[in-house]
Amino acid sequence: MLKSKDKFERAEGYIILFLLASSFMLSIGIGLSAISSRGLPAFMAMLGALLSFLSVVALIILWVWKDMVKE
Repeated sequence: MLKSKDKFERAEGYIILFLLASSFMLSIGIGLSAISSRGLPAFMAMLGALLSFLSVVALIILWVWKDMVKE
């Protein structure tokens, strides 16, 4: 598991890992789209982009929430 001091750091670690996984899926989808622009590669690229965006938004919300709780 991720070593952390509190629940905010643990959640931040999981979101960052999810961001890395989704960006990897995005890059694989884009790379496979060079071979075929239909089907699974396009779906992987679109899903990876969506998940990357959502994880960045979640990370920003977590940072704002952490700043509000700590003060």
